[in-house]
Amino acid sequence: MNRLRAGIALYNTGHYLAAHEPLEELWLEAPAGERDDCIQGLIQATAAVYKSRVGNETGAVGLAESAIGYVNECDGFAVAVDPLVTWLERLAAEPALGERETPPDLRFDGEAIDPYKLTPGELLVAAEAVAETNGDNVLMRAVEYAESDIRDGRESSPFVTLALDCISESDPVVRQRLREHVERRQARESDVDGLFK
Repeated sequence: MNRLRAGIALYNTGHYLAAHEPLEELWLEAPAGERDDCIQGLIQATAAVYKSRVGNETGAVGLAESAIGYVNECDGFAVAVDPLVTWLERLAAEPALGERETPPDLRFDGEAIDPYKLTPGELLVAAEAVAETNGDNVLMRAVEYAESDIRDGRESSPFVTLALDCISESDPVVRQRLREHVERRQARESDVDGLFK
């Protein structure tokens, strides 16, 4: 469920392209004959929303139409999809919709999940997806440090907190603090490595 919740939180925060990553990883984990159509629909829906937001109307319409068929297979699934299906139907009929209207939040077990509702592990899945999608080496390094800190029992690591803040808001002050923490950690590691050479 880590990847599903991370993907939903990214989608609900407007990271539509990044949301695609953990959902696709989840879908690909299953053997080919056992892959969940609902997850496939969510993957295509995130891609449709992303394409609509960047003005690729043809791609958005094709993905929206395809996603609707898959998402309609979500009966009994923990993700509430009716508002999404309605929005995708509107997008398919009116391709410019995505440029002026935000799609509805996805709900998991009745709750609209945002990054602040993720466990530290789920948060790092989400942050890694954002870092990979944006080619953000600083955030990727912060995710690595956060994973290491969590393994060492430090879930309150500043890397966890700053990664959360980075994917929740685009504040230059948060980015600068994250960069400073990463640079300090790299310098410490470099100093320790130098002791043994």
